[in-house]
Amino acid sequence: MNDQNPFKIIIIDDNPSIHHDFVKILKTKSPNEIDNLSAELFGGEGTTTQFPEFEIDAASQGKEGVLRIKTALETGKPYALAFVDIRMPPGWDGIETIKHIWEINKDIQIVICTAYSDYSWEDTVKHLGKTDNLLILKKPFDNVSVRQLACALTKKWELTRETKDYTTQLQQEVSDRTMSLQKSLSLLKSTFESSSDAIIVINKDGTITDYNVKLIEMLQIPKSTIESKSEESFFDYLQTQLKSPDEFLRRMSELRENRTEVDISVIHFKNGKVFECYSQPHQLNNEVVGRIMDFRDITKRATLEKKLHHQATHDPLTGLANRVKLLEEIKDAFSLSNKHDSLFALLFLDFDRFKLINDSLSHQAGDTLLKEAATRLQASIRKDDVLARLGGDEFVILLKNISSKKEIEDKASKILSVFHQPFHIADRKLTITASIGISTYPTDGDSIDILLRNADTAMYRAKAKKGDHYIFYTPTMNSESLATLDQDMELRSALANNEFFLVYQPQLDLGSEKLIAVEALIRWRHPKKGILSPIDFIPTAEETGLIVPIGDWVLKTACAQNKAWQEAGLPPIRVAVNVTAQQFLVNNLTQKISTVLKETKLDPQYLEIELTENVILSNREIILAVTELKKLGIFIAIDDFGTGYSSLSYLHRIPLDRLKIDSSFIQHIQSANDDEVIIRAIISMAKSLNLEVLAEGVESLDQVNFLKKYDCADVQGYYFSAPLSGDDIKKSLENPDFLKKLKDSLKKHAHEGS
Repeated sequence: MNDQNPFKIIIIDDNPSIHHDFVKILKTKSPNEIDNLSAELFGGEGTTTQFPEFEIDAASQGKEGVLRIKTALETGKPYALAFVDIRMPPGWDGIETIKHIWEINKDIQIVICTAYSDYSWEDTVKHLGKTDNLLILKKPFDNVSVRQLACALTKKWELTRETKDYTTQLQQEVSDRTMSLQKSLSLLKSTFESSSDAIIVINKDGTITDYNVKLIEMLQIPKSTIESKSEESFFDYLQTQLKSPDEFLRRMSELRENRTEVDISVIHFKNGKVFECYSQPHQLNNEVVGRIMDFRDITKRATLEKKLHHQATHDPLTGLANRVKLLEEIKDAFSLSNKHDSLFALLFLDFDRFKLINDSLSHQAGDTLLKEAATRLQASIRKDDVLARLGGDEFVILLKNISSKKEIEDKASKILSVFHQPFHIADRKLTITASIGISTYPTDGDSIDILLRNADTAMYRAKAKKGDHYIFYTPTMNSESLATLDQDMELRSALANNEFFLVYQPQLDLGSEKLIAVEALIRWRHPKKGILSPIDFIPTAEETGLIVPIGDWVLKTACAQNKAWQEAGLPPIRVAVNVTAQQFLVNNLTQKISTVLKETKLDPQYLEIELTENVILSNREIILAVTELKKLGIFIAIDDFGTGYSSLSYLHRIPLDRLKIDSSFIQHIQSANDDEVIIRAIISMAKSLNLEVLAEGVESLDQVNFLKKYDCADVQGYYFSAPLSGDDIKKSLENPDFLKKLKDSLKKHAHEGS
């Protein structure tokens, strides 16, 4: 394969989008992309190493792919690498396809692509046999990993072809030289000396009959050793120079017994040199008279192969093991654990709020933090344990040969403690925490996939505790995860089937008890469970990301309802809608709200957006978005005020209109003096900042009197009204006494019921 001929790769997958993904990942057209990728693969500035070009073909089924491979081989343009999906219904699966491929072309490198656990590595070996031409790649793919695999495996394929070509050439050359021996010893000597390889000829009695000068130069053989003409002395000398001589000498001994056998061995010298030793029988007149050994210096090639292998099995940012290497290590851990009847543990580690650092300080600062954190983590574990980075801020630690759960707990605590000292990043001191989920073998699973999945599940439980925790996996976690998955599916169905509806809780002027605004509250008319309140499904919606489309629906529905009230000739009021951080970060929320207002024809002054303190301060982009919303003329309120961040400096930086005092303070009026002090302080502060203030969760006359005493202008709560349907709000606007009559009616029913 040369610079004019790109490596040929075939993608065998029944999903056309996978074909397109591989093309996008592997087709690097601009010089800058090639240089940058070369830098990722080989380090440095990316200007000295030429990244290979790939010619990519695709097949949707195994039979089609096998036919393409056969045709390419017959036309002298074979494929170097095949990415084969493990599942391709209704035709051959990946294993059957690979069997047929290797019947045609045994040299092609193959990567099995799978998102399932159809075949374990042991099953794969059972079906396909042991081979170094096969790797497994888990979906979803990491772009750099795919490129590393493609680069490493095509390079390996090329080197293998070079070796075979060289072997064929050398066989022919040695044969020619053997023929020349019969004609002219001088011609043989001339050929020896012109070779760039070191060559030695030993007869079947163990006597050195010939050699070239390169042998002495390249192997640095002492004159006394070569002049002895003794095969034994020659091998004794090599034994002192090789890193691991036993295997080489054993193989040489076998060749003495099998004189007709050809052998190629790679030998490593203590001085760092690597030689390929090609050995074949020396024949005269069809009789084996000895053995010819050819030593070729392949140090540069071996170094490149080692570098490529390292790139394929290690994370380019931190230098830690990657997923490929981790899986190899876990396989070894299974064997070690079974042999010694010991435990091993997987610790799935994820940084808490790492995205905030990337968003606030830049991805470069995030990368620096990852590298320094990796250094600390590596120093906190034993030499035999394995630290791997799976991607992003996800790390896995493999603790081998564990004797007890207490030992794991101690190590997990030690690992968490390495983050307690701040990191110095981008001229700042940053303190981060981590969450760790732990699974153990054999208690929590008997396969790699299960153990990793269970550790990941436990990690999310630890993260739910606000970080800096470790949690061991328990079987109940999976059942709870399945319950979350079931509700996720039900929520998607609810959106599609219009099972959600809105109710509106009145907000009143405390002096006149006049309706001035309403808060839109979502309910779910579940087909089996009846009416569900937000507490029953919003946490799952936030966890799964469905809060975004649900929030969009609430916004549009509330605006349309408010406009409908106005078009019915009713006094205009504001409608308040809660917005989460995810809605800000996933969508261009400012543009979305602007579009909804235009579609519903609702004036912006009649829409109120409610946010919590934590939402506003969780991301700088949210603060900018709130400012843009205010420019549109939308009313901005802080919900649950007093329960979030202790710093109030943001009140000067964000254009707010109203503070809503959290109901937890209102509930303790006349029972907790501290809460009364906080309420008075919030009311006073709001007035000094020219902000409106509303007390939510008002449920008693005592609470009403307290709020009147300290001039709280607006209220919301069950004392005045429960959340009402759109029709009841319409009646309230048509008749100011409707709410009072409704409240009196509810009190009467409650009294009669008691």
